[in-house]
Amino acid sequence: MKTLILKLTILVAILIFHQNQACSAFLLTGKNYNVVGFNENWKTMPGMIVVNKRDVVKRNISWQNLTTNDTQASASWTSKYGSVTFNLLGYEFPCYGVNEKGLFLVELYLQETNRFRNPKQADMFWAQWIQYQLDNYKSVKEVIKHLNDGPNIDWWPNAAGSHFFLTDAAGNSATIALLNNKYTVLSNKEMPMPLLCNNQYHTDIDKAKKYDFMGGKERFDLNQINSWDDRFSKAYFMMKNYTYDGKPVDYAWNILNSIHPGEWQTVIDTKLMTLYFRSDLQKEIKSIALNDLDFSKNSSVKFLDIHTKKVGQVNNSFEVLSIEKNSEYVEKGFPIGYDNKEFATSNTFSQLKENIKNFFKTVLPSTDKK
Repeated sequence: MKTLILKLTILVAILIFHQNQACSAFLLTGKNYNVVGFNENWKTMPGMIVVNKRDVVKRNISWQNLTTNDTQASASWTSKYGSVTFNLLGYEFPCYGVNEKGLFLVELYLQETNRFRNPKQADMFWAQWIQYQLDNYKSVKEVIKHLNDGPNIDWWPNAAGSHFFLTDAAGNSATIALLNNKYTVLSNKEMPMPLLCNNQYHTDIDKAKKYDFMGGKERFDLNQINSWDDRFSKAYFMMKNYTYDGKPVDYAWNILNSIHPGEWQTVIDTKLMTLYFRSDLQKEIKSIALNDLDFSKNSSVKFLDIHTKKVGQVNNSFEVLSIEKNSEYVEKGFPIGYDNKEFATSNTFSQLKENIKNFFKTVLPSTDKK
């Protein structure tokens, strides 16, 4: 009996683990539309939406830079493009985002991710690596072209990494994974459908082939398929059966909610440059008109809480991001992102918080009256 209970406990833990790591991203695209959808399925998380400026001089930040006295930079760049990002870990460390040219990039957990580095390149914490791409490139082609001469991705210590899904305003898409000590890239021609979950692409495609809509023998019923492992198949089926009706944004929301609503949900229309979002704590959909944001060098970095109670278009609800306000998100976000309760009370975390204040004090204003 004890053995059975132990096995059941392990099974439940595995199921919960996989469910908590279940994210989904896709591009619904055609002649008249180009819409990105993303579900962040993990747990209720704090976070902010950040308006990042162009023409800002930046430096690489590795995990070592974050957590030790070694804070020297080994690479720098100036942001070419402004962007809007969704940040769990504070300024400069997004989970995903879109820049003003319509390039979208998101990370999704992948157990098989390799850790490798080019000694000639700078190390960069994985979240900043996302910001780096949005700062520097306007298309999927550009990102892929510069992968091997760009910074190394520095993952969380003692944890698996992620793979990436990216799209652009021209309807191009790709996946990037770090496998077998190199970048593995799948572009439009190699993906029957621009879609990614938490398995390698070919793994999910092979699973979907058992269903009749992919030529298999098993009947597919959208309303009866509820397994987490079938998120890819459900999204594939719905995308395959979309006929343009002038409402691709609504259909993208339908896909997200049908495969399983995320704690953070985002839809981006890169034809109209409109971003829509909601969270598990504030379920009403809000919108941001990307073309109406001020990304100029002389503007302030601005933020909006992901769980804002504002409704409708929220462009005017953004506030100036200060060092102190950013520190609040760093304080809440890093222990959750690291998924390590002990980290929250460690000396390493104290060092990280102080380093982050110093890294961004020339970019973010201070409201401290002392």
